[in-house]
Amino acid sequence: MVYDGKIYETDGAEAIGVHEAADVRPLAPVPTPPSIRVFRTDLSETGFVYANPVAVVGPSMVIELPDSGSDYVVRSYFGAVIGGTGYQLGEEEAEAVLLGFTLVNILSSKSIEEEDGKSLGRAQDFGIMVGPVITTPDDLDDAMVPTDNGIMYKLSASIRINGDEKGFTNFEDFSLSTVEAVRLASETCTVRSGDLFCIGPIFSDDSCAVSKGDEFQFSMERLGMLSTKLG
Repeated sequence: MVYDGKIYETDGAEAIGVHEAADVRPLAPVPTPPSIRVFRTDLSETGFVYANPVAVVGPSMVIELPDSGSDYVVRSYFGAVIGGTGYQLGEEEAEAVLLGFTLVNILSSKSIEEEDGKSLGRAQDFGIMVGPVITTPDDLDDAMVPTDNGIMYKLSASIRINGDEKGFTNFEDFSLSTVEAVRLASETCTVRSGDLFCIGPIFSDDSCAVSKGDEFQFSMERLGMLSTKLG
């Protein structure tokens, strides 16, 4: 548990240790999701593709890029983690199975996307960064905003590459809500506890181009900062 800048270690019920954040190396809050669904709203308003759960790593990890050259981008997503099980869920049921929200960076190769005819499988297999924490929905009640696209969250977001800001936006303006994403996914397959939903990308590819040696930082108000380092 993270509270007031400190890390509380628990045995599942009681706190058994308190640590300074600087003394802890965070792992991905969902280390191996049963499934990862990526809703690319820049390609389709309703569809999603699956990503590789084995590619998940935690914050501030170094991702080693292959020696072969490629046009790499880090796409940032608003992540939703499922905390229940359900099939063909209505809106209220879809909202009830949401455990919380987190940040996701997916390192992708645009060159491989073009080679594979826009297939996103192999192209986004380099690394999926998740974290730093899961924020529960009740912690964001005061940021909820009703929109034409469902309940959204008024949370500012930004990205930086090597310390230079490359993009800034507000998630309130996005086109797909987490509840709608869960409802759509449950139409054809049971959603399960630990499933990770990624909604985005929040920024354009032009802002997210990276190469070896870069450090990419995705920040969102109330959810923290997720850093990705490229070896």
